[in-house]
Amino acid sequence: MSSNDSRSSVCTAVDLPVSNKSEWHTQSVESVLSTLGSSISHGLSAKLVEERQASYGFNELAADGRVTWFTILLRQLADAMNWIFVALGAVSYVLEDYITGSLLLALAIVNLYLAFSQEYAAEQTLAALKSLSSPVAVVIRDGREQTIPSREIVPGDLLIVKEGDSVAADARLVYVSNLETDEALLTGESLPVQKQLVIIDDPEQPLGDRINMIYSSTITTKGRGKAVVTATGMSTEIGKVAAKLNDAGEGDRTRLQRSLNRMYIGLTVLAGVLAFIVMASVKFKANYDIGMYAMTAALSVLPAGLTTVMTVTLVLGGKEMTHQKAVVRKLKCLETLGSVTNIFSDKTGTLTLAKMVVVRFWTPMDGFFHVTSNGLAPEGDAYRISHPLESDEVAVADSQNKIDKSDLPINVRELVRCSALCNVSSIHRRTTLDEKSAKDDDEEEDRDDWVPNGAPTEVALQVFAHKFNLGKPDLNATGWTQLAEYQFDSTIKRMSTLYQDHNTNQYILFAKGAVERILPLCDNVKDSTTIMENVDQLASKGLRVIALAKRNMDDMVSSSSKKDVVNEDWTQRFKRDDVECHLEFLGLTGIYDPPRAESREAVAAAHRAGIMVHMLTGDHHITATAIAKEINILNDRLLKSGHMDQLVMTGPQFDAMTDEQVDALPRLPLVVARCSPETKVKMIQASQRRKLISAMTGDGVNDSPSLRIADVGIAMGKNGSDVAKQASDIILTDDNFATIIRAVAEGRRIYQNMQRFLLYFYIILLSLAILVMACLALRDPAGLTAAPVSTIMMIFIYAAVTPPAGALSVQPASPSVMEEPPRPPTESIFNREIMMDTFAYSILAGIACAVAFFVPLYTMGGNGIEGIACDSNYQEGLCDAFYRGRSSLLVTYLLCSLVVMAHCRSYRRPEWGLRGLKITFTSRTVIGTFWFDIICLVIFMYIPQVAIKGFRFLGITWECGLAVALTVYFIVAGEAYKFAKRRLMKPMQTHAVDELLSS
Repeated sequence: MSSNDSRSSVCTAVDLPVSNKSEWHTQSVESVLSTLGSSISHGLSAKLVEERQASYGFNELAADGRVTWFTILLRQLADAMNWIFVALGAVSYVLEDYITGSLLLALAIVNLYLAFSQEYAAEQTLAALKSLSSPVAVVIRDGREQTIPSREIVPGDLLIVKEGDSVAADARLVYVSNLETDEALLTGESLPVQKQLVIIDDPEQPLGDRINMIYSSTITTKGRGKAVVTATGMSTEIGKVAAKLNDAGEGDRTRLQRSLNRMYIGLTVLAGVLAFIVMASVKFKANYDIGMYAMTAALSVLPAGLTTVMTVTLVLGGKEMTHQKAVVRKLKCLETLGSVTNIFSDKTGTLTLAKMVVVRFWTPMDGFFHVTSNGLAPEGDAYRISHPLESDEVAVADSQNKIDKSDLPINVRELVRCSALCNVSSIHRRTTLDEKSAKDDDEEEDRDDWVPNGAPTEVALQVFAHKFNLGKPDLNATGWTQLAEYQFDSTIKRMSTLYQDHNTNQYILFAKGAVERILPLCDNVKDSTTIMENVDQLASKGLRVIALAKRNMDDMVSSSSKKDVVNEDWTQRFKRDDVECHLEFLGLTGIYDPPRAESREAVAAAHRAGIMVHMLTGDHHITATAIAKEINILNDRLLKSGHMDQLVMTGPQFDAMTDEQVDALPRLPLVVARCSPETKVKMIQASQRRKLISAMTGDGVNDSPSLRIADVGIAMGKNGSDVAKQASDIILTDDNFATIIRAVAEGRRIYQNMQRFLLYFYIILLSLAILVMACLALRDPAGLTAAPVSTIMMIFIYAAVTPPAGALSVQPASPSVMEEPPRPPTESIFNREIMMDTFAYSILAGIACAVAFFVPLYTMGGNGIEGIACDSNYQEGLCDAFYRGRSSLLVTYLLCSLVVMAHCRSYRRPEWGLRGLKITFTSRTVIGTFWFDIICLVIFMYIPQVAIKGFRFLGITWECGLAVALTVYFIVAGEAYKFAKRRLMKPMQTHAVDELLSS
């Protein structure tokens, strides 16, 4: 049907009864296209897409599983911390302290609001992050292939699916090439379903038997196809059963979050124990003062909002990762990133640019040729050269070596033709539509005037063919018609296509693939020694070597089949092994994929961080070795070490080894060539047996097993399959190895900041808890205990220390974060050094606070606590020393809390030199908190009614000087402690990998 005809039927398509729309499998391709107003060559127009989106809405399932604000509110209401504050407030009301009770209730409400608002914002951010990793689909609109978000698909779109894709919508197939899909999600059938272009008569045919349809959320396991979309969103079969594909949930909670929840419970129990001890110290003869003391003791160990801050920190870390071009799908991987010891990376597109160009080719009859390259532009010349290692400059110096494109040698013409036709890629000039689709691309790099569609290797061969005016479009226009395609299979590393030449009525099979997989199939290769020598020479230049071959298929195509060769399903008629044999070897092409400029430095950064980098590639082992050397995965000393057989292996070699043999290797191979998906799985399993923490990259559907079992699975965002993305923890939006290193650094920063935050919080709480419990020995004349801190003072302390704690959770990474060894994955966030710091700083701060409290209490006219029950009954003159001691303690404590923040910025580096002072006194948090504390203290201490009736303390004079002196003491003592650690403890930096690579 014509495009005009298809557009004329739009109105009827929109008004079809729903009952008829479920019987697409009973209609012919022409009928479906006509009904939906689509075209097999042009798809839908932009205007029609806009109209249908208005009619049908977005292609997405109802978000029944989305976390709502009400769910978050209920979750926060279930937080025991809020109810503890409510309970303590109720106790205050019982004791007739209405001010304290009201403040505690207000604290519970504020804590609830802050926790709710932060978690709600975090959920919104998390939802945005997940939308970044949502699938995309390839459609034909306005006659041009476009990649769009799956949610933008509308009925009538012409959908292109290939191996590894998650089908974006229900659709009727209009073209198939060896297509199979996994429909277990819908039918429960474990085996893939092979698709065919047939018409099914039975309208009630079960879904699993509708072999001319593909369905939303099923997986393309093999082949490729085109289909016209028949249903989207909740109208799809998966929508009808209300399936929900959501991989977030409790399983996504990190180990740290789970351990903090347990710690939360433990601290709540501890708070009850401390309150019990206070009551027991007076033999449970409770009055107002003892009740307030018990509440103060309980509050001194309760970290309000701790788990919420941790969740927000992780989510904000995930958001920051998107700026580093890494989309986090599972928050738990942020912790694991800091422990990664080994990165197993693909080469093409990750360590290299994936901008492949053919720079050498060879035929047995004509020898070597050099091809000039100009990116994706199909422009360039070919020159005869005497040796494959001859420099490019020498190759083009003699114009007599330039070959005439209009009069190519027959063998060269055959090789170029094979490059074009054994190929499913295409290139076209960039248009305004391409510019529009690329406007959100963040990469600041020069774009070619030509746009590729397809795998980089195939694009390189297609560009190569175009340079000789023998590209696929040119050949199709001159009478070549594709009849079948035997897709590239990673297990056999080859592909082939069957074509009919209408000029000669010949049937030709074109094949290409790995040299060692093509040569055994060629009848005209009696001795492959010369060919393999040429392969090695090309590979030594870092070139990917592809072998090309052909076969005349006239003898296999029967005369009866020739009557309808276009509609014949040749892949069913002839098995792959029957056609990919008796080939005629045509020659070799050498494809160069330049390493990314940043890859060498990124590998070096990984080595400095104690991370071993392994390169897994499908290339020839000599090619892989050359690239690995270029980016410093292998250095000269390693290459001369005599252990190359252990450092560089092929996939078949590694796969043939038993687990015992692999475990006996000194280290896992740094380079694995001719790597298969099964090799990746075996490599991850080997690393896990060695207790290593591995990150694995992958892009194909067969990579999903290794991505799932790796500690951190990393999928490619540009060239990765939907299956790989769904199996991954992180998606790289730029497919760049350097992004992995930035992600590791970000993961370490996030974990380091959580340590800083928790260290600060527990130094602050522990120092106060120690003092509060030690002061149980302090008695008034009636023998009752007197708390050094009132309950209202504790509430003020919560408000004063929260901003510095929050600021520590978003600190930049320390300069040495990527010079430290990977963190052991089983290590508690409170490791040995953190525990040391907690107790050391708590004791030092506790001493300062104790001095600040006891000096005014017992010196300069103070004689201890002379009044009875000073909290409930202030007696002028008798309680003054006690009240001034409290004020002195509070001022000192708040100043020390700011010092603790600075100490916690690093574990060993001094923070009170010129650099540290500049950071401290330019920090908005420090300055803002300091002035907040000062203003509040002035109001609370020097307005008598507020001081005496509210906070139970008095204004101070000379004690302010004491507080400043004690703060200076705490600074000096903290720096002395760090100095001792630097001198006595093992350095945190490591260069283990550098030493290994140079040994």
